[in-house]
Amino acid sequence: MKLAAALVLVAACSQHLYSPPTQAYSVAPVHTLDTDQRAIDIDGSTHSQIFDPGFDAARGRLRVGVGNDTELSLEGMGAIVNSNSISTAARDVYAGRGGVRVNPDHGPFSFTAGIGGGFAPAAGSFAAIDGGVSVGYDNCYVVPVASASLFASQPLEARAVDVTVDPDHPMTSTPTRTAGATFRGGLRVSLSPSTCHAGHEAPWLTAGFDVTTLVDATSNAQLMGLGAGLTFPM
Repeated sequence: MKLAAALVLVAACSQHLYSPPTQAYSVAPVHTLDTDQRAIDIDGSTHSQIFDPGFDAARGRLRVGVGNDTELSLEGMGAIVNSNSISTAARDVYAGRGGVRVNPDHGPFSFTAGIGGGFAPAAGSFAAIDGGVSVGYDNCYVVPVASASLFASQPLEARAVDVTVDPDHPMTSTPTRTAGATFRGGLRVSLSPSTCHAGHEAPWLTAGFDVTTLVDATSNAQLMGLGAGLTFPM
């Protein structure tokens, strides 16, 4: 999943900046937490384009069950663009997101929505919303999960960023309103099946991939990503 206002300085050839989503990677569980249960997710991911710069991201998320097959979440993310540009512009970005997830009747489908925003020292701040659906086969050993989501991201007081590659041809780019879609697939592997069978929250290892498409008024890009993480009950 895909930085310029700035999670995607997807550039080398085009040097085009997009306003990013607030999530770079996520392989969420199928079922929501029970009332008053809590868990922490931490993960890292790397994302790339063919011929163009990619980015690395790290994230932490707190999830809380609130009943009625619903949980709330609060997360923060940091990312850095991997570019061979000669520009000295800062390449880091920070984002936060509040979300809700509903898993009707503890079935195989869950529905998510989130709102948040972030800041890149070079490009300025942004706000973003997202929503999606995921499906998986829940069990106490290995849980396959697939999800699809849409997002929209709006720069706030966006600034032009130096994206020069060739010193003889200086370039700048300013992020604009961006829409996109992300498809994710992955596995959740239980680190304590016996705890899970006893009806308690267990720690999990996650691994997955994503494909994110970004589109603004003048350009589009597609990124491939790989990530891994851990979930700890509280």
